[in-house]
Amino acid sequence: MFQPASLKGESPIPIDERLRKKFLVLYLLIIGFSFFPIAIGEYFYIIFLWNPSLYLLFFLLLPLNILIMIHLLQISAIIVSKLFLIVVNLFHKPTEGIFNRSIKDKDYFYWNLRNTIKKWSIFISASNPFPWFKNRFVLRFFGVKIGKNSICDNCWISSEFVEIGQRCIIGMNSVLISFGIEQDKFIIKKIMIGDNVVIGAKCVILPGTTIEDDVKISAHSYTSYNSVLKKEQIYLGHPAKVKKN
Repeated sequence: MFQPASLKGESPIPIDERLRKKFLVLYLLIIGFSFFPIAIGEYFYIIFLWNPSLYLLFFLLLPLNILIMIHLLQISAIIVSKLFLIVVNLFHKPTEGIFNRSIKDKDYFYWNLRNTIKKWSIFISASNPFPWFKNRFVLRFFGVKIGKNSICDNCWISSEFVEIGQRCIIGMNSVLISFGIEQDKFIIKKIMIGDNVVIGAKCVILPGTTIEDDVKISAHSYTSYNSVLKKEQIYLGHPAKVKKN
């Protein structure tokens, strides 16, 4: 039976425990590079304002300075992650398919590596006071396609192999997960969602699912692996099937 991989964390980007320690240095390196712009900014902030005549201005601007540093950290983390991803993808591009869930499998190994690279930037972006920042900006920066006027701020979306059309609504706590585990196999397939699609709360859209235009999915439903939901229909259930009048 198909089962989605773990959703532990702020976004569904798990890392195999067998590889977590191997990638620890890389993960810490990404975090370290992300703090460089903050260190430079704080250096000039202190240099220019830390003197007796400007103490009052220093403390008045401190809240604004903290806010700017938080956003600067988030943006720098995204840029650093993207640069590392570009380098990694030169060695092995993301590929759809069914692979062995073994660290010796090249596709599975690089999928975990990509998740490691993106994990810090997605985690730190989740603390942004603007709820649309992570899904609409960060995931788009990593290659997820989200159409205009689509609402998906309160759901979990895989950071690759997902395409969402225009004017879609995805309910709270729904999950669009383009990867999964089936016994000793690792599956990664693209999720395609058309225009004007409405997905209810707490739905799970599994790998390989294609949802055509004007489809509505009732809350608490989930699709099967490689499902095709025909346009202008209402679906519900486990797995989702066309609702009969």
